[in-house]
Amino acid sequence: MIESTHSGLEPRAAHRVLFIIEILMQVLRNLGKPELAAAALTCRTWTDVALDMLWEELESVCPIMALLGPISKHENGWDWDSGFPSGDWTRFSSYVKRVRSLSYCSADENGGIFFSGQMSSGVPARWLHYVASHSGQYLLPQIRKIDWNCCEDNELEMILPFLSSKIKDIRIRTWWDVSPTAMDRILKALRGVLPSGVRVFHFIPHGFRPTEGASEHMGPLIEPLNELQDLRVPYHLMAPAMFKPSQLRALEGGCDLESGINANALLSQLADTCPLLEDLRIMFWGGSNIDFSVIRPLIRCSKLRSLDMEYERAFDPSPAEIREMGRAWRELEALHIASRRVYNDPALGMPVGLLVAFAESFSPKLRKLGLYVYTHDIPAPPDPPVSFPNLEVIYFGTSELDSDKAKVAKAFVFLSGLLPKKVGPTTSHRWSWETERSVFDPGSRGWGGDSWNVLSRMLSQGETADILAELDPVPQALPRDLEEFDWTGGSGEEFDWTGGGDEEFVVD
Repeated sequence: MIESTHSGLEPRAAHRVLFIIEILMQVLRNLGKPELAAAALTCRTWTDVALDMLWEELESVCPIMALLGPISKHENGWDWDSGFPSGDWTRFSSYVKRVRSLSYCSADENGGIFFSGQMSSGVPARWLHYVASHSGQYLLPQIRKIDWNCCEDNELEMILPFLSSKIKDIRIRTWWDVSPTAMDRILKALRGVLPSGVRVFHFIPHGFRPTEGASEHMGPLIEPLNELQDLRVPYHLMAPAMFKPSQLRALEGGCDLESGINANALLSQLADTCPLLEDLRIMFWGGSNIDFSVIRPLIRCSKLRSLDMEYERAFDPSPAEIREMGRAWRELEALHIASRRVYNDPALGMPVGLLVAFAESFSPKLRKLGLYVYTHDIPAPPDPPVSFPNLEVIYFGTSELDSDKAKVAKAFVFLSGLLPKKVGPTTSHRWSWETERSVFDPGSRGWGGDSWNVLSRMLSQGETADILAELDPVPQALPRDLEEFDWTGGSGEEFDWTGGGDEEFVVD
């Protein structure tokens, strides 16, 4: 009993406040799962609210299985200790109706296999038997979101018992051992069970890619989804059926330049049909060359916040085209244009000096930029100075940079004026070992070589000579031409190596 309160409430008034469901929900949402479990035992009023929150989001199927009887880890995954249990199905139903989100994962974000949450292969069939024997009742009748990461064929098909007519968000990611045949089967099966109200659909394979037959299922699968807002199917060809929902905000798909498709017309239809598009990622395939005219229709997508174009050949806009993009995409925060190329031919790269045009033309909202640059001719810093005020990531993909110290030093002077302090370029020594990932995703970048890594450290740490010396296998005195290098970039003023402070940076 509360005898008094500092707020002046009458005795027991504070207790009554916590019996108002809306207030109680706000309080309980700040608790972790152990505390929610304890709250569920407090009183009858709290029980339903606490249990709803405790079961709302499940990161494993194990709690659902354990409702029916003891489970343990077997050789092939989690299973019941004594076969499919008879269990208390009334109690089971009272809990599973609270589940709104379910995650299943037998692989980490880099595809490493771990089986801590893997189901035994026989479990889904038993669930399906349960659903069939209960007049088509859904296993999780109120499920809204499923996030499914799997490594094997049978795991991919395990998703089916957990779907319901109220599902809004379904994200499937397959890893190395899931075969194209299994992908075809699941896409065909989903055609018959996904409700038209789905708003998010992701199907992202790592390793094996779907067969051509999968594309035959993808169109009919997507076409009825009239409320779709987020569609990510990177290895499926973009088609008008994907553009049908005018409220589409995010799209990821492929474009085969050798299939005879008119890419310009396709993108024009996309721009006209999806005026609200904010996030677009296109994987261009084939050996045909494209230029800015192919993607010019996207200029009409004025709400774009992220544009990512994977292309293995040269795709280098001119200064005028860069200015046109900058004028049109004032909301753009991330831009990637074909930085991970198969052939590192410097002559095909965009001159690094054109970074100035990007800095001049694009909005200060730009935070991430990925380009393939040609570094043979590195200009002096622009006068008057130009910079990317809010850039956080700059990615040069498979671009090459000579290991000549004078060249690296010159690149440092040019980029240090363009980039914010502490921002250095990231690169990759090879094209696309994971093209299904954006270059801006963690873990998608490789090792770009000593010269780029030295330059990145110089830019991020604000040091020069000591780091630059590491380009030699054995530290030695800097060559005379480097000692005489004009570190001011022609400005006549020495660069502030202290980073604005009073002391020099110290290298341990």
